[in-house]
Amino acid sequence: MHRQSTRAFAEEVPRLLAERGLSQRKLAQMIDLNPSHLSRVLRGADRTHPSTDLIRRIAEALDLPPEYFPELREAAVLERIKSDPELRDQLYKQLEADTS
Repeated sequence: MHRQSTRAFAEEVPRLLAERGLSQRKLAQMIDLNPSHLSRVLRGADRTHPSTDLIRRIAEALDLPPEYFPELREAAVLERIKSDPELRDQLYKQLEADTS
């Protein structure tokens, strides 16, 4: 199951919580996270993307597969590209060809 929505993680999580009748505070307890930290992440106040660990923990707490969140899939792709110079170069060449 992949999320089809274009909503950002910070918009999708509150929607999922409402759907399940859960509060942010309850989710924070479920994933062993300070509620104010979760609130900052969901407001975008941290100016950083949520960590892959946090996304996985939230997905698990909400009984969703980790790949539900495109942010986690994106992180996996970036990690693979960073660890494989040949793949990185192939993708770069493809991008150059696409913009020509």
